[in-house]
Amino acid sequence: MKLINLRNIVVLVPIALFIMTSSSYTQTSIYNPMLSAQEKQSIESGDIIMRELDTKQSKGQTIETIGLIMAPGDSLVHLLTDYEAYPEFMSAVDDIEVVDTTGAESTINYILKPMLGLTKKYRIKIAPVKLDEQVWKIEWYMVNWPGLTPLETIGDTQGYWLIIEQAENRSLVQYYVYSDPSPVPFGLRGIVDALGRDSIEDVFNETRVKAEGMMDNHENPIK
Repeated sequence: MKLINLRNIVVLVPIALFIMTSSSYTQTSIYNPMLSAQEKQSIESGDIIMRELDTKQSKGQTIETIGLIMAPGDSLVHLLTDYEAYPEFMSAVDDIEVVDTTGAESTINYILKPMLGLTKKYRIKIAPVKLDEQVWKIEWYMVNWPGLTPLETIGDTQGYWLIIEQAENRSLVQYYVYSDPSPVPFGLRGIVDALGRDSIEDVFNETRVKAEGMMDNHENPIK
């Protein structure tokens, strides 16, 4: 019969417990976007990284924006799922209408501020999901809005917010957006820029300013 050294087991158990509890934040690394050493350094210094990715669709563009937001993950989720408050801090959004909510999923109408005399509108379905203890994803895709003419709406959009809480009041955030603004009338190519890279960068920065401002003012977005 083989004897078991209980003394070694007793020693190993607290070590294992320490590893499990102290690594609760590092376990989220499987969700981290791929970043080079230089990109990581830029993000740590407060910059954001914007990258244009290959697009499976025949038209449009896919851009991801990655940066740190000094706020807890759950606070960011509540801020970004308070859809009707978007116009308060997103400069391109004129109005948001919540059409329907079923469980965690909402159908909302986006009404953008007029650009070059044209007002663009579109409808999306959007829902948050908790992927891990400190990881959330808020994903959306465009659906039909009956009654809109092609010039009143956009070609397509889909994407997500990925929120990874790295430490208290510190979250790594990825904003992934595919957008196709077509059709665009001749001479109004400025709309493409407004719905493209410039707008995506503005949304990320405005969200960061809003979230960190709420933390500085000791406001709690969780209702």
